[in-house]
Amino acid sequence: MGRSSEFACPSCSASWQLFLGHGMGHATLENVLDEFPADIQQKILADTKDEKIPSFEFNFCPAVCRQCKKVIAVPVIYLHHSEQTYFAPCPDCGSTVDIFKEDEDTRCPFCGEGLLSLSDIGSWD
Repeated sequence: MGRSSEFACPSCSASWQLFLGHGMGHATLENVLDEFPADIQQKILADTKDEKIPSFEFNFCPAVCRQCKKVIAVPVIYLHHSEQTYFAPCPDCGSTVDIFKEDEDTRCPFCGEGLLSLSDIGSWD
């Protein structure tokens, strides 16, 4: 089950609500592929072509868009067999993102001053 989380900056009061983790619908590679752009789908399929049942870990993870300067959730997949990790670009502008861990100190991408705080506000599936 996924969770709804809010990242907030104590300095500028910017905040972002994200759906993180994964739902029951993300149990198969076919369903997970839909979360990625076509070029990344092709790379994932190429990496898993020799596997009958591909082994992977999938989650929506928090990230910062380098262009938009926002905290966003992006799909991330780790393929066990090839040891490759793939993640999608920013859904708004297509720019590269920087994935971060929720327990890391992360500066606000908007003002650059405050460290983001994290609050779980619900769950989703």
